[in-house]
Amino acid sequence: MEYFLFISFFAFFAIGSISNNRDRVVLYYFFVLVVALLVGLRGNQDEYSSFYYLIPSFENLTLVDFQGKEPFFTLIISVFQYLSFPAQTIYLFFSSVAVIVNGYFFKKFTPFYYVAFLIYLSHAITIKEMSGLRLGYASALLLPMIYFIQKKNYFKFFLIYSLSAMVQYVGLLSIFLIFLNKAIRPKLLLIGLVFALAIYYLDIVKLSIFYLASIGLMPSLIVDYVNSQYHSYDTGLIFHLKTLQQILTIVFMIICFDRYQNIVSTKIKYYNLLFNAYYFGTILIILFSSLAIFAYRFSAHFMSVEPIIITYMIWIFSNKRIPYLFLILSALIIAFINYIILARIEDYVFLLQ
Repeated sequence: MEYFLFISFFAFFAIGSISNNRDRVVLYYFFVLVVALLVGLRGNQDEYSSFYYLIPSFENLTLVDFQGKEPFFTLIISVFQYLSFPAQTIYLFFSSVAVIVNGYFFKKFTPFYYVAFLIYLSHAITIKEMSGLRLGYASALLLPMIYFIQKKNYFKFFLIYSLSAMVQYVGLLSIFLIFLNKAIRPKLLLIGLVFALAIYYLDIVKLSIFYLASIGLMPSLIVDYVNSQYHSYDTGLIFHLKTLQQILTIVFMIICFDRYQNIVSTKIKYYNLLFNAYYFGTILIILFSSLAIFAYRFSAHFMSVEPIIITYMIWIFSNKRIPYLFLILSALIIAFINYIILARIEDYVFLLQ
């Protein structure tokens, strides 16, 4: 209940920012900082404190300690161990940083950043920063990668790309951003969507993985995941509401492509790359819907652009107040479902016990 009350409180400020957007920047960053601290200082949803103590201190670190683990993540923990920091530090470092990065780039990528952050609080944070650690961090770094690609600063892009991939291997997918910085014709986008749906219903991805595994060309870790009923059940494409919502959002934006090109892309130079990243993430979740763990991780990684993309819909309406309020109400409904009805997050506990 406390999560939903906090989100509802923030929603009032989001409503007030409709006509007074520029004067509320400091207050916005205050909320971002509060959320970052709450996430970093939480004691519930703890997956990593036990893992923290398995990593030796920096001076005792060997190559063996990196086997089967993401290198940067392991290195950071070993440094914290060397400095005698408590396990709470990894949540402050990874989860809090992820929230701040999201909040900062929402402000940079959309003038409707209050709504974007509200959308983020209503769903994305529940499956990333509040439920795990590495996935949220790697996903948040997607946003500065997009920023530096657009600026053609590829050195900084690859630096951040490395920090993302060495914390969560799914971050390796971010390399495709380099090829997505272009306007793609609506017909090609629709064909790609239909093609992905056909591949899913024919189960080609799963069959291909089994074939590659049978001839020894698939890593054993992936084969173990595929053979696990716990990790690789079928999410049910049409009946999975989040996947269906992403598909419908993509279709809506493709149908309204001309209006987006004439209005949004002239205002936001990052539009094509942000949209294509969202489209690519949606294609991945469709293709891998029969393998739940891959579908969820791939989709969650690219989900950091979703709150930004959704706010761009406000621009295609002449009366922006109505869609603005509609998105706020929708975010509150989603938050109510996630935090009250489904109770995705345990009651908040301050600090690890």
